[in-house]
Amino acid sequence: MVRSLVSVTIVLASAQPLFAQTLRTSAPISDVRYEITADSSAVGRRQLGVSMSFHVSGTAPVVLALPAWSPGHYVLLWFARRVSQFSAESNGTQLPWRKLDYQTWEITPRSAGTVRVSFRYLADAVDRAVAWTAPNFAFFNGTNVFLYPIGRGFDWPAQVAIRTEPSWRIATGMDAAPGTNSFRASNYHDLTDHPFYVGRFAFDSTLVAGKWIRLAFYPAVSLTTARRDRTFGWLQKIFTAHTAVFREAPFRNYTVFQRSDTLVNGGGLEHQASQVDEVHVSQLDAGYLPGLYSHEAFHAWNVKRLRPADMVPYRYDDAQPTTWLWVSEGVTDYYGELGTIRGGITDSLAFFNGIGGFIAQTAGAPGIAASDASLSPWISPTDGSGGLYYPKGALIGFLLDILIRDASDNRSSLDHVMRSLYNNTYKRGRGFTSADWWGEVGRAAGGRSFTDFARRYVDGREPLPTDSVMRLAGLQSRSDTLREPRLGISTATDSSGVSVTGISAGGAASAAGLRVGDRIISLGDVNITNDDSFDTFRQKYSATALTTLPVVIRRGAETITLQLPVRLFSRVVTVVTSIPGASEKAVRIRNGIMKGTTQ
Repeated sequence: MVRSLVSVTIVLASAQPLFAQTLRTSAPISDVRYEITADSSAVGRRQLGVSMSFHVSGTAPVVLALPAWSPGHYVLLWFARRVSQFSAESNGTQLPWRKLDYQTWEITPRSAGTVRVSFRYLADAVDRAVAWTAPNFAFFNGTNVFLYPIGRGFDWPAQVAIRTEPSWRIATGMDAAPGTNSFRASNYHDLTDHPFYVGRFAFDSTLVAGKWIRLAFYPAVSLTTARRDRTFGWLQKIFTAHTAVFREAPFRNYTVFQRSDTLVNGGGLEHQASQVDEVHVSQLDAGYLPGLYSHEAFHAWNVKRLRPADMVPYRYDDAQPTTWLWVSEGVTDYYGELGTIRGGITDSLAFFNGIGGFIAQTAGAPGIAASDASLSPWISPTDGSGGLYYPKGALIGFLLDILIRDASDNRSSLDHVMRSLYNNTYKRGRGFTSADWWGEVGRAAGGRSFTDFARRYVDGREPLPTDSVMRLAGLQSRSDTLREPRLGISTATDSSGVSVTGISAGGAASAAGLRVGDRIISLGDVNITNDDSFDTFRQKYSATALTTLPVVIRRGAETITLQLPVRLFSRVVTVVTSIPGASEKAVRIRNGIMKGTTQ
């Protein structure tokens, strides 16, 4: 999961263990089939029609539940709260049922045979983990709608049929099954880990090293030819870089599901063969997108396969906390940066800026241990440590990479640690432990002990030894205060340019006379074509002595030049740079990190 830019999710915390699930075990069921109705009538009501059928051998009660969360999205969302009109029947006869708790239903069959359970699911949530619909479109995760039998494990096959309009598309990574719009999975974990797009959306694919990489974008107009070609170019480079770490791509195909709108969470959620991204319409050409794709793509290895023992196997009825999110999410953030520079999408300056961001975010947060911060996303802490496992974990991963390369004379790296853990734990059907992680780190570093490092900087609260370790890679950091111009506006970007969508009272744009709906052509000497143009504008006029700048806008059929008052605001940044005259070994380490090479 990547951090959201905007959060609109209502979180309901778990008050106590689900005793009903603990005490009751479902009768065995077989021949499990699901049917999802996502036609124009259903999505017009912002709903999905859901049914589940299965065979029972007698009259023992069947106990079914919906998950409380989606793996990778460490928030309890309680999908059962969106269920209505629940019913159960067999051979046309209604069956008795009751709720055991807020996410669990008990159905009593009258005889052996086929039981069919049905309900409607409200699909209107702005959250990449929850179903959402529009008049010609539906998105859902399996955790939203697929009931499972309590106490029967998750190693059972199932089929899914989608009922939709004849002209609408379906996109999912799930295997096709016999029948129209039918799919299958061999176990519940796979069943719930393949999202669906249904409706009118853009769809395209390309081969990368023998694997199909696919784009499913809604609305369809958001995937222009230029964006398609650019995105495929990014993904080819990203997957090549990540595959080099693990020496294999463990999926048959991989899909980027992307929805753009004016109300989105602005982040991504990983799955074993896909990612679900939400992008504001004004950000469709933003510079952060390759990093978002890279982060979520790396999760196909780190988290969806290689993950802590605390989370193997997944449970779905309640929170599943772990002290290792600093590896699962934070180290993934580090590799998100590595994927773009190793792929040639970004340069060393951008990589150094990314590391500087990790340093600044960690320094500006409370002194919380990385392992403690990893436990907290389930409760949305109010002490300022929320999400700290991302930047602090990324920074720890960066420092460990340097220390391993320094101790091994650049013959080993964090890549070796990730690959060894992947082969020695995930491929052997288990999650990694503390002994596994630090053991692999120590072996990669030629037998060096990291017990003290873990005690002081990961499980402890001492400030990370960032500067002293970075010197081993010929790098240094400093804090700078920038004086930058700000406009006081919000904008949206489309094919015709950048338009003003909001203006802050008393801001520079308001004083210049800009209006909502104006299209910005240029600011001073900078042409404004997308959101990245504003970064260029701020850099060019940082600490300027000018008091006004011309802003050229298009208002209706008119092109107008207004005078924008220059108003500078301070921003503290951490700048990472190369050390002049660094040792030959330090330069080899620095270059090895950015290129993904060892000696």
